[in-house]
This record gives sequence, structure tokens and C-alpha cells, in this order.
Amino acid sequence: MNLPVKAVEQLQRLSEQKRDKLSAIYQQQRQQVDNYQQQLQLLGQLKQHYMVADQLQGSAINSAILNNSNQLTSQLTTMIDHHQHEQAIMSAECDHSEQQLQASNQQVKRFEEVKKRWLAKQQYEQARKDQKQLEELINLRHKKRKV
Repeated sequence: MNLPVKAVEQLQRLSEQKRDKLSAIYQQQRQQVDNYQQQLQLLGQLKQHYMVADQLQGSAINSAILNNSNQLTSQLTTMIDHHQHEQAIMSAECDHSEQQLQASNQQVKRFEEVKKRWLAKQQYEQARKDQKQLEELINLRHKKRKV
């Protein structure tokens, strides 16, 4: 193999390594987004549970229990808001990583195409060289017969 093909192969390997790293980062971020989504669902269920429990107890609740219940609901609301904000940030980062991963995949494919073209060119040039040598050999034999 000549130098251009080796260079393209090296660039392709580096590009594949970069793609693999980006893929790992993307998978990790996707897992974090999924975990936050699960936590949000659980927090929402917990908040809903306490709100229903407050309604069921109705007038039997004293002021201390009502105060604690309101604080708990407030804290859950704050946690849910915080988790939603964090999930939105992680989701945006995940989307960005996905775009980078797609771009990296495209780059690897471009290097594969360049490598195919260089190999095809090399094969063509080798076939042309072999054909020329064969023609020269035939011409040489033909000249010897005339003499």
C-alpha cells in the first residue's frame, strides 16, 4: 500500500476511536436522562400520594400535621422543579452529544469512501502497469521473430 492509503487508514482509525468515545459518552448521558425521568415520576407519585392522603384525612388533621404536610409538599415541588431543570439540561447535552456522534459517524464513512477510491485508483494503476508490461513483452517477442 502506498502512503495516501495508509494515511487515510490512520485517519479513519482515529475517527473511529473518537466515534467510540462519543458513543460511550452519549450512552452515559442517555442513561442519566432516563434515571432523572424515573426519579421525576417517583417524586410526582410521592407528591400525589401525600396530597391524596391530606384530602382523605380532612378535618381530622391538626395544625402541626397540616404544617408538616404543607412543608413536605413544598419540598417535593421544589425537588420536582429542580429535577425537571436538571433533566432539561441533561437532555440538551444528550442531544448535542447525539449530533456530535452522528457527525463523527459521517466522518468515518467519508474516510471509508476515500479509502475505497484510493484502493480503486491503485488497482487501476497496477492493472494499467501490468497491461503495459504485457504489451512491451509481446512487442519484444514480436521484434525478435522478425530478426
